[in-house]
Amino acid sequence: MKKYLVLILSFYVLNLHSQEIDISSKTIQFDFTYQSPITGMSIDYGNNSAIGLSYLTNKNDLLFGLDANFMFGNNVKNDSILQLIGVDNLLLINANGELDEVLLYERGANTHLLFGKSFRFEEKHLSGIYAYGGLGYLQYKTRLETNKTYLPQIDEEYIKGYDNFTNGISTKICVDFMHFDKKTSVNYHIGLEFLNAFTKNRRAYNFSEGAVIDNSLKIDQLIGFKFGIIIPIQRNNEEKFHYN
Repeated sequence: MKKYLVLILSFYVLNLHSQEIDISSKTIQFDFTYQSPITGMSIDYGNNSAIGLSYLTNKNDLLFGLDANFMFGNNVKNDSILQLIGVDNLLLINANGELDEVLLYERGANTHLLFGKSFRFEEKHLSGIYAYGGLGYLQYKTRLETNKTYLPQIDEEYIKGYDNFTNGISTKICVDFMHFDKKTSVNYHIGLEFLNAFTKNRRAYNFSEGAVIDNSLKIDQLIGFKFGIIIPIQRNNEEKFHYN
C-alpha cells in the first residue's frame, strides 16, 4: 500500500513540475510624453511634448513592437532667426505692406522597432515592469507660422534656410510600469524613456546667420516622462499540462 502512495505522490510532483503557464498579449497604447533635451537639441529648443501610438506583443515575457510619436512645442530658443529680414525680430512686412508677426514652433517625429522583456509581479497576471528598447528614426525642425498672409521672404524655398531641419538614426530605452486590471478594463502605464539620436542638419545654408550650415554628425538626446492607456486586443493566460 505504501508503495502505491509513493508512486501516486511522485507522479503528482512530476506533474506539477511539467506544468507550463503560457502568457501572451497584444496591446495598443496611447501615450503622452513630456520630454527634455539634454545635448544638441537643447541649444535650439526647450522642453517639448509628444503624443504617440504603439503596438506591443508579449509572448512569455519577450516583447516586440513598433511605435510612432509626434513631437511638438513652442519653446524655440533662437527667436532672432529673422533679424536680417525683419523689422523687429519676428515682425516681417507682408505682400500688402503690413507688419505680420511670425510664430515659431518646434515640430518633430520619431518611430522605433521595439524589443525587450517584462518582469511580471504575478505568475498568471500581466501587470509588472516592462523594460524595452528600440532602433529607429528621429527628426525635428522649427516651424514658422503666420496669420495666413503672404510673406515672400519665407515662402516655400526660402523657409528652408530658417527651419533647422534635422534627422537621423535613433535609439530608445524605456522602463514602464504597466497595470492590467483583473476585474475592469482600466489599464494604464507610466514610465521613463531615453532617446539617443545621431543626426545631421539637412539644409545647405543658414539664412539667419548668412553662413553655410555645419552638416557634421551630432548627438541629440531626450529624457521623457510618459503615461498613457493600454487597450488589450488579445490576452491569454493559459496553463498547459504535459504528461510523460
